[in-house]
Amino acid sequence: MYKRILKNSAIYGLLPQLSKIASFFVLPLTTPFLTGQDYGIIGVLSAYIGAFSIFHLLGFNVVVTNAFYHYPKQYKWYWRQTYGFLMLWSVVFIALLGLIIYYTLPNEARPYRWVIIAAKTIPLLLFGASDMLAGTYYRLNHNAWPIASRSLLAGFAGVALSYYFIAHLRLGYMGWIWSEFITSMFNGLLFLFPVLFQWKIIPIFNFKRRLIKKALKVSLPVVPHSYGSYLLNSSDRAVMERLNVSTQSIGLYSLAYNFGAYINTIANAMNQAIGPNLIELIKKGRWKEYEKLIFGFQTFVVFICFTLALWIPQWLPFLVRNKELLQINYLLAIIIMSYSFKPIYIGCNQVVFYFEKTSVLWRITFIAGIANVVLNLIFIPIFGITAAAVNTFVSLAYMAFAGFSFNHFKAYNKARLYPMPWLLFVIFFLGVALFFVSSNLLTKMLIQLFFITLLITGFLGFSKYQKKSKTQKIALESA
Repeated sequence: MYKRILKNSAIYGLLPQLSKIASFFVLPLTTPFLTGQDYGIIGVLSAYIGAFSIFHLLGFNVVVTNAFYHYPKQYKWYWRQTYGFLMLWSVVFIALLGLIIYYTLPNEARPYRWVIIAAKTIPLLLFGASDMLAGTYYRLNHNAWPIASRSLLAGFAGVALSYYFIAHLRLGYMGWIWSEFITSMFNGLLFLFPVLFQWKIIPIFNFKRRLIKKALKVSLPVVPHSYGSYLLNSSDRAVMERLNVSTQSIGLYSLAYNFGAYINTIANAMNQAIGPNLIELIKKGRWKEYEKLIFGFQTFVVFICFTLALWIPQWLPFLVRNKELLQINYLLAIIIMSYSFKPIYIGCNQVVFYFEKTSVLWRITFIAGIANVVLNLIFIPIFGITAAAVNTFVSLAYMAFAGFSFNHFKAYNKARLYPMPWLLFVIFFLGVALFFVSSNLLTKMLIQLFFITLLITGFLGFSKYQKKSKTQKIALESA
């Protein structure tokens, strides 16, 4: 199993990110032709689209995943029913999304309003549901290569198009709009083909209403859960726009957040590879292996986040060749470390998803999201955009760890994931990263060595404890 996890993690986590790595190397070529205003327009646009995009699939990704495991001989028929329903709902959805874009687009982008609306809605209408079904099918069948290869191909195409539109045609923020539209259409067609012609998952528009109603009872509670994730990840830019923060400042914050989003993407990609294995471990009651998998996942992500945060002044100037956009060291350190909580959050929620106890998820993510918005409304006018980064860290920490205290988790979970030690560990090393981010190279090298030593010692200690517990359990069963 672990060999397969490593293989799929590399395919899910590394190959699709090669285009992101390529985009890093393109940044020095494009940032001279971009301004804070360009990043600000894209940041505000993404925030408002994200606020509504949560409602596109209505949480059906959970339903189709569960159908695969609960109805192994009939899941394709089940998927066809949901496919038809989602296609009809998409027509209503994009009409509403178009209105939202029309009325919230920053004034600087008004000349291209209709082009932006079309570019942002058409791919969702045509390929939103099929992309979800294709990704779910490949992931649950442990077939990572088709996802990775298509994502890699579309990703590199997007990087090349962004460079051409921004650096050569000097289109600014519209360069991103056009490149995203073209790659979304291309990627959607690549995934549509196997759904319709290879697996014969043809949408049934005359779907069983009883089935859809039952599915919605499970999926709809996931919507406020997902909306809470939006409120945590994107709403800050919408709040800034409402508070009349300058588009320039929003742009600086958006640039910093882009790097945090890369960390989140990598963690999510790893989760796509690990997720099916976690479900199998829960199903078979192999909780010790579940613990070890989450512990290793969390160790890896914390290592990546702290290393990037500590060495920001060394790597950021190579990627951003624009002095206007470089004043984000401390902001970026806080945002990057905010996403180091992702694995422990997944470890808690995977149990909830498997046992379909989604009705209480809103009490975690939605409350965390609302808290983030309220804190932003209070503190951004006082402390500026740095307050948004701190608020995000606090809210993401709550979202990651609050679930461990709820009965919906305690009643089914049998794994020890040590949430409180991880929380204190991340908070401490966020402080270390902020304190030493501007230090000399020798000091940073010593700090990095100390950090690695702690992680290795902790992992070895955890493995030894697990082995001892397993031995004691076997001895007791034998007695």
